[in-house]
Amino acid sequence: MHPIRLGLVGYGKIAQDQHVPAIRGNTRFELVAVATLGQPCPGVDNFSSLTELLAHSPEVDAIAFCTPPQGRFALVQQALKAGKHVLVEKPPCSTLGEAIALADEVARAGVTGLFAWHSRFAPGVSGAKAWLKGKTLNQVHVQWKEQVRKWHPGQGWIWQPGGLGVFDPGINALSIVTDLLPGPLFVESAALSVPTNCQSPISASLQMRSEQVQVRAEFDFDHGDDELWRIELHSEQGLLQLDAGGASISIDGVTQSVSEEGEYPAMYRYFAQLVADRQSDLDLQPLRIVADSFFVGNTRAVAEFHE
Repeated sequence: MHPIRLGLVGYGKIAQDQHVPAIRGNTRFELVAVATLGQPCPGVDNFSSLTELLAHSPEVDAIAFCTPPQGRFALVQQALKAGKHVLVEKPPCSTLGEAIALADEVARAGVTGLFAWHSRFAPGVSGAKAWLKGKTLNQVHVQWKEQVRKWHPGQGWIWQPGGLGVFDPGINALSIVTDLLPGPLFVESAALSVPTNCQSPISASLQMRSEQVQVRAEFDFDHGDDELWRIELHSEQGLLQLDAGGASISIDGVTQSVSEEGEYPAMYRYFAQLVADRQSDLDLQPLRIVADSFFVGNTRAVAEFHE
């Protein structure tokens, strides 16, 4: 069986830091082409557009999309019309409607699609799933606080309509929580703080529920050096805590062992298996929760944001 010949669209920070190392570390894939308007990717053919890539690299089996969500819909459509499998970095699109349409188009094209909620592949998440079996969960508390200047320097798109602002990292927490809870998660209220020179929130506080479980989430994109990516799962049988974005796990204060495999290597391993099985995973729940937060949210203006 030959490796899956992969093209990559977008070669920014997340592609350089995570996607390319994960692809090159997996023998099930061969990175053969990159479409980018920035610096070229070493060791492969580089093109200025997806159109060029598809025209000159017809052997590509699948395309991974690492562009900003605005404008991504048409690109993924183009790949699907060319009969390519697709992996789409989170959030899959800038609107829920576009993401729903893409899920339908993947099914019609008869190819594999993955909306890549990479945090679901964090090493501690599988242990949390195992621990929750047979337990009565009653409360979840999420704290997702980081410094945007460190993680998204110069990325103005994140503050524009469709860029999601603090929900760009916050959706990672939502992807984990929705993966762990037994039923759908619904937003009851949301408080959104938007800088006066931006279109997207810099912080948010959400009250949600899933059946009888109350879920509270606090997101901050202008936090200090004491960054915090934590999910607390309170059950009648004890407390499980995921830290470092799901990379570590403790139960009643006792640290547990986790896999050494990182999120993106695990995600690409999963994508390869989906392709082999001719299956797709196009879950929309994290994006739907963000959309619902904008629907029901109370918005207040806060001081301008400057890097």
